[in-house]
Amino acid sequence: MAFRNRSYEPLPPSDPVLRQQLGSLRSAIVHKPPFCQGLAPLAVDDLVLFYGKGSNARRINLLNASAEELQHLAETCDPATFGVDQQDVYDETYRKAGKLDRTDFALANFSPDAVGILDEVRNELLIEGLEKSERIHAELYKLNVYGPGSFFKAHVDTPRSERMFGSLVIVFPTAHEGGELVLRQEKEDSDDSNTEDSEDPKQEDSEDTEMKDSSGPHKDEWTFDSSALLSSAAQTESSMPASAPVAYVAFYSDVEHEVLPVRSGYRVTITYNLYYEQDPASASGGGSVVPRSVPPNEQTFKSTFKALLDDPTFLPTGGNLLFTFLHQYPLPRGSKASKAALQDVRFRLKGSDAVIMKVVQEFHLNATLGIVYQDVPEYGDVNYVLCDEVVSLEGEEVWSESLCEFLLEDSDAVVLNPNPRWAKMYRRTAQVHWIATAPWRFNSNKETFVAHGNEATLSHTYWRISMLVRVGAAGSRAVAVENVETPKA
Repeated sequence: MAFRNRSYEPLPPSDPVLRQQLGSLRSAIVHKPPFCQGLAPLAVDDLVLFYGKGSNARRINLLNASAEELQHLAETCDPATFGVDQQDVYDETYRKAGKLDRTDFALANFSPDAVGILDEVRNELLIEGLEKSERIHAELYKLNVYGPGSFFKAHVDTPRSERMFGSLVIVFPTAHEGGELVLRQEKEDSDDSNTEDSEDPKQEDSEDTEMKDSSGPHKDEWTFDSSALLSSAAQTESSMPASAPVAYVAFYSDVEHEVLPVRSGYRVTITYNLYYEQDPASASGGGSVVPRSVPPNEQTFKSTFKALLDDPTFLPTGGNLLFTFLHQYPLPRGSKASKAALQDVRFRLKGSDAVIMKVVQEFHLNATLGIVYQDVPEYGDVNYVLCDEVVSLEGEEVWSESLCEFLLEDSDAVVLNPNPRWAKMYRRTAQVHWIATAPWRFNSNKETFVAHGNEATLSHTYWRISMLVRVGAAGSRAVAVENVETPKA
C-alpha cells in the first residue's frame, strides 16, 4: 500500500544561492482569502418567498416573517441528507438542517446578477487576463433552513462540471443567532500535509460535499457571521424601509466550510452553484470588461520573478520550475481525462494559481499543466511522476507493484528528479526545481467525489495540478528547449 511521509518531500537544491533565489520566488506568492462577502439591498417585495409541494403553496416575506411562519417553512422542508460511500444518509450527528429543492420554492424578483452580486464575485475571485471570457452565471441549487440547534460539519462542495468554480450562499434577514459559516484552507507550511490519507472516502450526495476533519491546527480560517452583518445593517434602517439587505458569501468550491450551530431563530439561505459561462475553447471575450488595477499580490510576484529572470546568476543555462497549485480543480471522471481537458484548466485557475499563470504568460515562458503522482514503494526510492493527462487508477491493481512503472507504460509520463543510479531505467526524466505554493500533497488512487443527482454516482473529481515552466538561458528566458532526458541506447 502506498503511503506518504514527511521525509519524502522533494529536496531543495544544494546550491545556497539558488535555494535563496527560489525561496524568494516562493515567498512572493501571496494567497488572498478564497472568498468574498457583503450585503446587497433588495426591495421589500423581492424578499417574498413562495414555497410548497404540490398544491400546498404558501408565501412568506422573509423581512418580517413571524416565528410561526418560519417554523412552518422549516416543517415543510425535507431533512437534509448527505452521502457516505455513495449511499444517501440521514445523520443528525453530522448534519441537522432542512432543505427544499429548487422545484419547491421561488423568489419572484430576485437574481444575484440583477443586484450586482455576480459583479462583486467576478471582481474579487476571478483574475483578469487569462485569455478567457469572464462571463459567469449562478445556477439556483437549494433552499436551506437551519433552526435552533441546526448545523453542518466540515465539508467540501462537489464539482458538477469542470466549469464550476464556486458556491454562492444568500442569507436572508430572518432573526437568528449563530449559524456562522467557517471557511478553512490548508496553510502552505502545513506540517501534516504529507501524512497518509487515512480517512475513508466519504462524500455528501444530496448536498454534494465531502466530509472533512477540521481538527488539524495547520489551516487558515475565516468566519462569515451573517447574523452580525444583518443586525448591524438593520440598526441603520428606518422603521418602514423601502429596501432591506441580504448577506452573501461566495467561495471557491474546493474550500472546506462548516455551518456552526444556530443558537436561536431560523437561518434561511439559498445556494447557487457558480460556473464560467462557456467553455474556454469557444470563449471570445465578448462584452466589455472594466479595466482593473493590478492587485498587490500579482505585482509582488511579477516584480520578484522579473528580477530573477533579469539576474544572470539565476539558472544561467536555463532550467525547469514546477509550481504546485494551491487549489484543486475538477476534471471528468473516466479512464482518462483528455490532455486538452487538463490544459484547459489554465482558463479556470483560482486566486494565486491564476496570478502565477498570468505572470508566466506575460513573460512568454513555456508552461504546461500536469498531474504529479507520488509513488512510495514498500522498498526503494520515492518517485514523483508528472503526467500530461489524468491517469485514473480506479480499479487498477498497481499498488502491489510500482506505480511509477504503471504510469510510464500507460501515459507519456516523466519521472522528476530520479535517483541518478536508476535514472536510466526510465523512458523520460527531468530535473525540476519545486516551487510549492501549496502543502506537499500529491494525487493518490482515491476517487472520492460523487456528483449531483438522484444517485450517488461519480461524475467529476478534484485533482491537484502542477505547472511545469521551462526557463531559457540568461538573456533568452522565453526561448527554452524541452529539458527532458531519455536514456541512451
